[in-house]
Amino acid sequence: SRTMNASLEEIQWALIAYSVALTGLVPFFGRISDVLGRKRLFLTGLLIFSTASLLAALSPSILWLIGARLIQAVGGALITSNTLAIITDTFPAGRRGVAMGIQGIIISGGAALGPTLGGFLVTHFGWHSVFLINVPIGMIAALLAALVLPPLQSNRTLEPIDWIGAATLIVGMSTLLLGLTKGPAWGWSSPYVNLLIAAGLLMLGIFLVHEMRTQFPLVDLSLFRNREFAAAQMAGLFTTLSLASLTFLLPFFWQGLRGYSAQTAGLLMLPVPLTLMVIAPLSGKISDLFGSRGIATSGLLVLMAGLFMISRVTETTSVEQVVLRLMVFAAGFGMFIAPNNNSIMSSVPAANRGVAAGLLGMFRYLGQTAGIAFAGTI
Repeated sequence: SRTMNASLEEIQWALIAYSVALTGLVPFFGRISDVLGRKRLFLTGLLIFSTASLLAALSPSILWLIGARLIQAVGGALITSNTLAIITDTFPAGRRGVAMGIQGIIISGGAALGPTLGGFLVTHFGWHSVFLINVPIGMIAALLAALVLPPLQSNRTLEPIDWIGAATLIVGMSTLLLGLTKGPAWGWSSPYVNLLIAAGLLMLGIFLVHEMRTQFPLVDLSLFRNREFAAAQMAGLFTTLSLASLTFLLPFFWQGLRGYSAQTAGLLMLPVPLTLMVIAPLSGKISDLFGSRGIATSGLLVLMAGLFMISRVTETTSVEQVVLRLMVFAAGFGMFIAPNNNSIMSSVPAANRGVAAGLLGMFRYLGQTAGIAFAGTI
């Protein structure tokens, strides 16, 4: 903020712009991948994300940075909407759970190392380095993907793109998330917040009506008649909401209430992603052997037990007790996430896997945003 003479709210917009744009774009690119093929779009996403990261690192102003973050969101949406679909297309049914568990390790590892690595880079090399490091990583990932991934041809014939559906979904989701994101700061009684939420819901309503009437919908709503698909998506939404609420509140607990430094607070938060890294592949393997429903349901029960235990924490609860309860929650989440993703992606035909992955990403990001908004308000 000092180097760009930017206000705190302008810096927040650089963060909000990425998450809001990403959430709206993910289902759109998921549908595109079903028609045009996943490999080329995945590679395109890596290249766009890397280029946008370079632009962000070279930002001379806050407006430039916000613009670069929006371009980053396009690349991120292309990557997110194709990753699970590529795993599902590449691995046979008996090995998908393990693959999705390994993906969980990578995501959890990033969550664990991200704050620590980011703090180190900013301290020693400046904020530009946080974006610069993405450039070689993205280029190497693109090269490996080009060499290793099979062709992954489209699973359906070329169809017209539902541009009206895409526009109403992107505008509706972005507007709704913007309202949820700014609600705690502007106040839920703010006319601007209420207008954003109402406009977002209206656009999403228009989207649903249009999708039911068009011949080639952006999102095949008949997917939600599949009880396994619909229930797994909703379960993923609410579990992500609980995780986002918890991770949002933890720094306030460790620093504001217990008086620890930011570095110590970061170390005390590590058990959550580290536990996920251990449990997720194991649960994925179990789901391959015995099916997703049992292990995912057991994970939800453990997760709820962990949340109940955390709700009993006070300012005098020992550090060891707090960390143990967090690990119980993380174990439940790890037991749930890989089988749940496997259930979603395996319950749809190959021609709709991009849409399924896009919706999965959309519901997860919606859960993250809503979790932070509700936790901040409460």
